[in-house]
Amino acid sequence: MQPTKVQAVVMGIFALALLANNTVAVMFEGRRATLAYWILQILDLALLLMSIWWYRRAAKTPPTRS
Repeated sequence: MQPTKVQAVVMGIFALALLANNTVAVMFEGRRATLAYWILQILDLALLLMSIWWYRRAAKTPPTRS
């Protein structure tokens, strides 16, 4: 099943919110940047890149109606 543009945008916004939340927690609240933090940031970046890829894929070919 191919995702729609709206689904890709929502996933991208969610990924950006997670990235921003983690970055604010480390930069401004003084939390430590542990290995778990970096792993989570890498996963968030992967989610953001996947949402961009999904959006490009959805924009190229419109979804088929069943």
